[in-house]
Amino acid sequence: MEGSVGAPPQRVCPKCARISWATGPQCPYCTARFRRQAGVSPWMLALMALAVLVGVAIIMAIAAVQINNELDERVNQVNREIDRNFEQIRADVRRELQAQQAAPPATPTPVPTTIPTVEPAPTVEGEPTAEPTATATPGATASPTETPDEIIVP
Repeated sequence: MEGSVGAPPQRVCPKCARISWATGPQCPYCTARFRRQAGVSPWMLALMALAVLVGVAIIMAIAAVQINNELDERVNQVNREIDRNFEQIRADVRRELQAQQAAPPATPTPVPTTIPTVEPAPTVEGEPTAEPTATATPGATASPTETPDEIIVP
């Protein structure tokens, strides 16, 4: 027979790690209980959650301070660049104003203009040429001719 029905099972003690065939609730060598505790109790979970939250809060506080310092440094750098650019512009404007006050005003040189010429149209032999006609010029005053008054008899 391999094993009898009434033989106790082998057990390993969680404390001393010895194998025994004890049937009782305790190890015969170190008197520790064979069964482990029921697991995690609620106060352990609450304590662990609190520890995680405190750790995350500390990390976020450190990150916020570091980001704030980097942001302040970047803002100060941009402000210095803007101030430097404005100072350069002010210096350029002062230099231009002093140059304009020192130099006499320049007179513009007249631009030569060309007068367009009208070339006469080519004529074909045998074709009559148009005679120039007199046109009234705007603004010219013409003397009216006097007409005799008409007498209307009723």
